[in-house]
Amino acid sequence: MTIRKVDLRYFTIALVPISIFWMHGVISDHIFATDLAVPSAILQEGRHWLEAAGRFRFIAATWFFGALALLAVALVIRDIAGPISRATRIAAIGTLLFILYLAMTPTIEQNASPDAPHVYHRLGADLFESALSRGNLPGCSGPQDMWLLGRCGEIPVISLLNRVLDIINGLAGLGVGALIVGMILCLERGGGNTREEEAAQLAQNLVRMRRQLYLSSLILTFGMFFATSWMYWPLPLVMEAERNAYGTVVLASALFTGTYFCLLILSFYLPVALVLDGRINRLAQSAAQVSDEGERTDVDDWMEARGLKFSTSDHLRAGFAVTAPILAAFAGGISPIAL
Repeated sequence: MTIRKVDLRYFTIALVPISIFWMHGVISDHIFATDLAVPSAILQEGRHWLEAAGRFRFIAATWFFGALALLAVALVIRDIAGPISRATRIAAIGTLLFILYLAMTPTIEQNASPDAPHVYHRLGADLFESALSRGNLPGCSGPQDMWLLGRCGEIPVISLLNRVLDIINGLAGLGVGALIVGMILCLERGGGNTREEEAAQLAQNLVRMRRQLYLSSLILTFGMFFATSWMYWPLPLVMEAERNAYGTVVLASALFTGTYFCLLILSFYLPVALVLDGRINRLAQSAAQVSDEGERTDVDDWMEARGLKFSTSDHLRAGFAVTAPILAAFAGGISPIAL
């Protein structure tokens, strides 16, 4: 059985999405208001049952996104458990755990300082708390009562929101870490000695890279739907006269998150694609050398015959996959599902 390996220097590709994650944190902490002053007076009186609409969407999005994140983890575990070198396996596991640690750091800091602003504060703490206080959880008749994920708190549904966001943050860290590691593992080499063996390995790497890109797009697109599910939670309770105005703020917040997710996909897809493209070009140049019969190989035909040539449809699919999260953000703003 061939032992596959990835040059350890390629695991530094993970620093690119880590830098995007860091920049997102800097922008969020230093440019946006930590508590947007949206008055709860814009909420309509009565019809408290409309809070359930947002809760149903939120739980559905949580369930589906969590399942997708675990799918990414399962796939990368399969790759890591396969016939790869010990150094590659250690580097892959270390990278995954480090990304998980970075993703969990804000949650740890939040739990260490309960009075610190929560993520929903950026869309109006007073509005969110007033809107979600109109709902309740089974068994929560007082702040000290216990429910599935801990104490009910002063506003049980806000406790639900915060606990689920903490859980999803951990799952997202695992999922995105798995996507990044899985993409880097697409750079593996199998030790082929001939040009044809190397071409076959590169073709396999390309197939895996595209699969990993589509999986990344799927997961982060539904991550976008998860984000919009909590962002739009109070919207059905907002008075009709103010709904468009507040919806504009929520849509802008969703577009920022969608842009972040798009850049995140690009940050670990593009470096891997460039490395593979360089390998393919070098291999194609060697294949283009004049043969013993004095004939020069047609490079395009040679690459196409071995699955090493990108078609127009491949580029279109890749472009759509990269931009899908921001398109989902737009969809969240115009779809009746969001309203």
